[in-house]
Amino acid sequence: MKITEHSREGSDWVDDIQRHSRGRVGRAWQTRQDVRRYAAEQGLSEEAAVKKGLDEKATEFNEAGAEIYSKA
Repeated sequence: MKITEHSREGSDWVDDIQRHSRGRVGRAWQTRQDVRRYAAEQGLSEEAAVKKGLDEKATEFNEAGAEIYSKA
């Protein structure tokens, strides 16, 4: 059996990366930066900021009717 170099060109993985201007790594980096900024603004540790942010989003979700799919 001949082993050839695998090209990711045309694969779903590459197509997914190309749809996003920053790619997966860039989006993760931006999210971390956003968490750090939010933590600094709130005077919290990063871990506490994540918990507070998730609690705020949960409240928004519940106040909006707790529907996963909502009508536009």
